[in-house]
Formats: sequence, structure tokens, C-alpha cells
Amino acid sequence: MPLPTERWPVAWDEPGVLTPKQRVQAVIDAITDGTTARLDQLQGLPAETVLEVERDQQAPTADAYREFLSLIGGGAGRFMRGSDVYHPHVLGLGAAARELLEENHSPFRFEPTDRVFFMHQGYRFEFMRGTGPDPEVWSYSEGFHADIPLYSYPSFTDWLRATAKREIPVWKRHVETVREEINADGGVTECW
Repeated sequence: MPLPTERWPVAWDEPGVLTPKQRVQAVIDAITDGTTARLDQLQGLPAETVLEVERDQQAPTADAYREFLSLIGGGAGRFMRGSDVYHPHVLGLGAAARELLEENHSPFRFEPTDRVFFMHQGYRFEFMRGTGPDPEVWSYSEGFHADIPLYSYPSFTDWLRATAKREIPVWKRHVETVREEINADGGVTECW
């Protein structure tokens, strides 16, 4: 049986064949492998919460990102666990990224179309740049590249796919060493 990362739509790399929404769905299909995430762990956000996220930063909200929020904006099992990418932790990321740049005396300044959507441990962030339905992604990591962000991916969905392709095999390896315990409140504790 092929790994989920081997089941990407053939048309993924053909420009304009898949819509941004279809590309987001393809990533979600890949991570919903029973290990990285289970179907019951996909937490989409209601429309009013998506609007809350949209209003948190001045930049426009891309169609691909809006679809991500609608389908898994509240969480997706182990996928991107430990990073601020899901609601409510995604709120305030724009301000946090600006503070990080200022602390490091970075000459970089955000453009009005830049939307920060991911931060990891307070030292690294990712943001979309542009107004299209699936804008490019830039990355910043404290102490690297003269403290300025660099272009990373041609689109948000390419970034999302690359993230999934990195994480899926990692969780597959760890599944045999991790035991989940259900807490009294219904939460899950992973025991390594």
C-alpha cells in the first residue's frame, strides 16, 4: 500500500489544474492517515471564527488559507503540533512577528499584503505575501540570513504539502513508541 505522501494528485504540479481549495483538501486527505491525524481530530472553524482570524491582521485572506481555517483551523491531530498555527494561538501572530523582528534589529518591514500564519517556539515564523488565491510563503528564523525573511515556497498550499510530507513519516515512525491515554476531560495525553 502506498504511503499517503505518495498519493498526491497527479495534477498537483500542473499549474491551474487544481484549485487552491482542492490542494488544501489533498493535504488534509494525506494527513488523515490514522496516525498523523484521524478524521475525528480534524477541527474546522465556524465562519464567525474564520472572520475573527481574518480581522486579526490587516492583510487580505487568501482563498487557500480560508479553506485551511474552515477545514482544520482548530487542529488536526498531531499535524503541526507544538506550533502556533491553529486557532486561538494564530491570533496575534502578526504582532508577535513584528516584535521578533524589532528585538533582532531586522531591517525588514512587512508589506500590507503580508499575513503571518505560523510561528514556532517564538523564534521562527512563516507568512504569506501577495493577494492571490494561494500566495507565496516567506520564512524567518531568528539569527539566520541576516535576520531577514526569505522566499520559501511559491504558494501556501506548496508550503502545506511540504510540511505534511515532512511530518507524516515522522509520526509513522513514532506511532509504535507513543501511547495515548484519554483524560477525564476527554483530552489526550501522549506517553512516550
